[in-house]
Amino acid sequence: MTLKIAVDIDGVLADQVAAVLKEIEREYGLVYSKSDVDRAHWTFEGREVWEEISRLLSDPEYVMQVPIIHGSQKAIKKLSHHDVFVVTARRPHTEEATRRWLSAHFPYLKGYYWARTGTKHSVPSDVLIDDLDINIVEFVKSDPDRHGILFQHPWSLNGTGIEDYRSQVSYCPEWESVVKAVETIDLSRQ
Repeated sequence: MTLKIAVDIDGVLADQVAAVLKEIEREYGLVYSKSDVDRAHWTFEGREVWEEISRLLSDPEYVMQVPIIHGSQKAIKKLSHHDVFVVTARRPHTEEATRRWLSAHFPYLKGYYWARTGTKHSVPSDVLIDDLDINIVEFVKSDPDRHGILFQHPWSLNGTGIEDYRSQVSYCPEWESVVKAVETIDLSRQ
């Protein structure tokens, strides 16, 4: 059976936090590590990290230089027998550069779905791979047959009650475990 798998970009395919931390160091002289970013709305010196990311995504050169998450290319290729596509809440003005970045790094993806922030539960898919618990919770809560894969980072858990959906959620710290989770989901549907 072919699964429809929606994959988030930032924090799942693109190492956006590492990229923005380099820019914060370059622009503000402040040094942080990814482990410092311990919640979705992390701030530094009174600035919201997601506002910095949004600002930087307006620059196509920045978008093209964001590194990929280790193991993501190999895993997407391995999962390509399924209907694997991107779902993102990146703002529409970044779409052209984002599509170029995806085309350069992930030729096996089969589509691009834009979802406003907080609307990933309406994505037409069986599985959502995302790094924020709120997106996973809203997705699995909308349909008991759906599965969420939380790509874990220090900022992934934000007190959303995700543990209440444990039968629908897999917690994966890297892409190899994501592929195994998808295989398990696939087997359970046969």
